[in-house]
Amino acid sequence: MWWLSCRNKEGGRGVPGAFRPYPPPGRGQRGFTLIEVMTALVILALMATITFSVVLGTSRRSKDLRAEMELRQTALMIINLMAEDLKGAFVHETNAYFQGFDNYHRDLPTDGMNLVTTSTLPVNPKIVSSDLAEVGYTLSFEDDSTTGILTRREQVPPETPEGEGGVTYELSARVRSLNLRYFDGEDWLDEWDSQDMNREHMFEKLPREIEMELTLSEAGKKEITLRTRVAPPMAEGT
Repeated sequence: MWWLSCRNKEGGRGVPGAFRPYPPPGRGQRGFTLIEVMTALVILALMATITFSVVLGTSRRSKDLRAEMELRQTALMIINLMAEDLKGAFVHETNAYFQGFDNYHRDLPTDGMNLVTTSTLPVNPKIVSSDLAEVGYTLSFEDDSTTGILTRREQVPPETPEGEGGVTYELSARVRSLNLRYFDGEDWLDEWDSQDMNREHMFEKLPREIEMELTLSEAGKKEITLRTRVAPPMAEGT
C-alpha cells in the first residue's frame, strides 16, 4: 500500500493519520538509569543504618538496665546484711563492743565498723557454732582506684584482740563510698567507740540509731545509692 510509506519531503514524516506499526520487541523499552540505581542503593543503605541504630540502641539500653539492676541488687544485699548485724549488736560483756570508724578516700567517705552481734552468718560450716559473732566491715582502695572493695569479717565466737582473726570475704569490688553516722540521743556523730572511757555518752553504750549510705558504681558511669537507718533494739538497755 503506497500510502503507508508516503513521506513528505521536509520532515520525512508520513501523511497525517497514516498507520504506524508497533516497534519490534526490544526496541523502545527503557531500563533503570544509573541515577535511579544509585538512589535505590542510598535508600537501602539509609534504611539499614536506621535499623542497625535502633537494634544497637535497644541492646545498649538493655545492657545498661541489667547493669543497673545488678548494682541495685548488690547494694540492697549489703545494706540488708549490715542492718541484720546492727539489729543484733550489743555491748554487755568484756568482748562485746561497738566501734565505728570515720575514713575518707578522695574526699569520699569510706567508713567501717566492728561490732559483736547475735546475728551470725556462718561462712564456714567447720566453725564452731555460737550465739555471738565478731563482725567487721572494711572498705579498702588502691591509690588510683575510684571504687573500692568492701569486705566482711566474721569470727565465731568473738576472741581478742578485737578486729583480727575469723573469716573474711568480699561483698563487692564496686563500692564508691560508705558513710556511717551514729545518733547518741542528741547529736549525729561520725564515729563511735564503746570502749572509750573518756566519752561518757558512748562508753559501754550502743548508738540509739545508725545511718548507712552506700554508693556502688559501674565503671565510673552508673551509680546506685541506698540509704537507711537502723535502731539496735539493745541500745535502749545499754
